[in-house]
Amino acid sequence: MTKTEVSTASNYYISQFYQLVNRCGLDADSIFANAGIDAGWIDKPSKRVDSDSLASVIQQLWRELQDESMSLSPSVIPPGSFYLMGKIAIHEPNLGKALGMAAWFMGMATDAYRVELEVGSENTRLSIVMQDPSFDPDHLLSEMLIMAYHRFASWLIAENITLSEVAFNYPPPKQVREYSYLFPGNHTFDASWLGFTFPGRFLDCETRQDAAALKLFMRRSPREFFEQPRTDFSLSSDIQLLLGKRFNEGLPSIETTADIMHMTKRTLIRKLKEEGTSYQQIKDRVRRNKAVRLLSHNTLSVGQVAEKLGFSDSAVFARAFKGWTGQSPSDYRRNSAG
Repeated sequence: MTKTEVSTASNYYISQFYQLVNRCGLDADSIFANAGIDAGWIDKPSKRVDSDSLASVIQQLWRELQDESMSLSPSVIPPGSFYLMGKIAIHEPNLGKALGMAAWFMGMATDAYRVELEVGSENTRLSIVMQDPSFDPDHLLSEMLIMAYHRFASWLIAENITLSEVAFNYPPPKQVREYSYLFPGNHTFDASWLGFTFPGRFLDCETRQDAAALKLFMRRSPREFFEQPRTDFSLSSDIQLLLGKRFNEGLPSIETTADIMHMTKRTLIRKLKEEGTSYQQIKDRVRRNKAVRLLSHNTLSVGQVAEKLGFSDSAVFARAFKGWTGQSPSDYRRNSAG
């Protein structure tokens, strides 16, 4: 694809969503006009539109139908389900646990589909099992779910997750040319399952997002789904990655971090505030994640964990840990083991 095509959506999707809006009994011309799309562009293959415009159409559909499945399933996906899933997942220490929690939550939230994780010796399979594929004849929901979970997983760890295989349980569609961009990886059509596989090593990657970053991610969605995963999601993600790498050397001061980021302390504070976080909150997240990993090793006492994290004593650490997780270190270790 050309550089211009990368930031735009194929006319195929514009046309399919136009038909979907009409099938749902909504005013397609009005919705598309609100999104800045000329209805005269429908079914004009040479016309591409900005991804933001396509995202606006989808957001209006979600709002009007109060259904994130867009009537492409016999069961409704309640508004805000994906956001609530994210709120739960970001508190898990690594991608494997986060995806497991995400699958559990969506299974509770809707019958429209379920997510299944199968961990192999080298690759992990994420399968999406639709309740009734006949409700999604053009595979719009199927495609969006694959993109959504891949982008979400990549965002969680602030790293582009390599797709080993993307499986589609239907023949190559008309817009198959778009797939090389939307689903980077090897494609298998007419497969017995729907979803993707990725190297299992990513499961141990630390989750690097918080509630403020989640709000930004959701604000960018679903445009985020129709673009290749980003790795520079936010300044806070970059700082958290830096602090994680330098943890054993001692967490740097905000002044040192600002120098490393090639900005003044004042600019760093301002940018983090715009992202809804602070340097202290990022340091706390790094310490929390490190604490969770250390507590999983029963060979270390709570006091030893506190010492490794730089706390003056175990009581101070216990108070901090309870503030982060709602549990004492001992309770967390006991519950995790159980």
